[in-house]
Amino acid sequence: MADQQRDPGRDTLITGMGFALPGPGGLCATSAEFWEIISTGSCHVERDGLFFGQVRTDMQDVKDRIPELPRKALALYSPVQWHGLVSLAEACADADLDWRSGALSEAAVLAARDGGDCWSAQYTDILRADRDKVTKDEINALGTRLALTGIPMDVANIQMSVLAATGPCFTVSNGCTSSAVQLGMAHRLIASGEIDVAVVTGADVFGLDFLRHYADLLDRYAELSAEDGVTVDAMEDAALSMHAQMRPYDKNSPGSNMGNGSITLVLESRAHAERRGAVPYARLLSQHTRRSPQFSAFAIDRAGAGMVQASRDAMAGFVEPDQIDYVNGGAEGDRVFHETESNIVHTLFGDRAARLPVTVQEACFGHNGGPLGNLGVAATSLMIRGDVVCPTAGCVDPADECAFDPVPGTTSRPQRVDHALSFNYTVGMISSAILLGKA
Repeated sequence: MADQQRDPGRDTLITGMGFALPGPGGLCATSAEFWEIISTGSCHVERDGLFFGQVRTDMQDVKDRIPELPRKALALYSPVQWHGLVSLAEACADADLDWRSGALSEAAVLAARDGGDCWSAQYTDILRADRDKVTKDEINALGTRLALTGIPMDVANIQMSVLAATGPCFTVSNGCTSSAVQLGMAHRLIASGEIDVAVVTGADVFGLDFLRHYADLLDRYAELSAEDGVTVDAMEDAALSMHAQMRPYDKNSPGSNMGNGSITLVLESRAHAERRGAVPYARLLSQHTRRSPQFSAFAIDRAGAGMVQASRDAMAGFVEPDQIDYVNGGAEGDRVFHETESNIVHTLFGDRAARLPVTVQEACFGHNGGPLGNLGVAATSLMIRGDVVCPTAGCVDPADECAFDPVPGTTSRPQRVDHALSFNYTVGMISSAILLGKA
């Protein structure tokens, strides 16, 4: 595989990260706070017996970080845009890039969205407006919010205006692989020499009331099935849990907890980073997206052919499989992924799979859609820099079908990590593999 070394172009380094995720005080914003959570596998999605990752940010959180933004404008932004601005400000500060002085004036600003419910919320507000009672100011605010939220590049466009950037600006919506795909796009733009810096933000907000009602409908589905004499396994049919903690790779996993949030990563060419004395977290070597060859748009390929191919493509010309020290998995608490990822890892690494650490940190924050690719890369980059493997959050009793080491418990494990893969999947088994290495 590595006999013919490819020319990867210019090196791409990860130099900054910022967050708007659930945390101990309601908000995890910095890389230090993020590391404290993932290195101990702590869960921050439970509130009053309901397991849903809520990010407690508001207009003031944005104002504290970007005081230049007028409150009149901020009042028109949606929560997903607030989250995106918080993570953007934190990532720029973490990378020591002063956007106010024009440090990001030529950067690419790329956004990743799974969708969430922000669009429908704005539509609903307009439908509820009483024509005979609404004021001119209210009509103007409704229209402005609709424009800011409805256009596909809502988060990217607003971030671009804050940074006064002039580089490439676009949004990808490809389910839970969205920010992984954007990281690949940023890497290609940097490797080709088109840009020196890219800011990649994954952001999504899901409606708690909507999910709670959907969970009730799933419970009703199980009741109706029982009346028909059919036993329903909700974990395989719905993969949604609102009343118990998600436990990836655990034999008692009840399904996935949803969550809101935003993660921003700053990527730079090596030359640009070194000129300004930046201290990188890791190097992004390649990213590939492939789909398993089934006909259905919803079927799960338990053999994981798409991920196997994406991983081989990502490693080709860089490393052999036996040089991979760690895998950040894409499991989300649904039992089907225990078997699927086991098959993938065994196909890629053979007998070595049983000793290979494969962990995932989604249970810390909830399954948040668009940010997931950034989540895996941020976590893996910190592990690479620190030569440590974080545990699988929520995993206590590993499932028998897991043919790898999920590192259960709440303690990180010291281990040299030179190269790692990060996995993400979306509906239809579209799979993204990202290869990372030491900077």
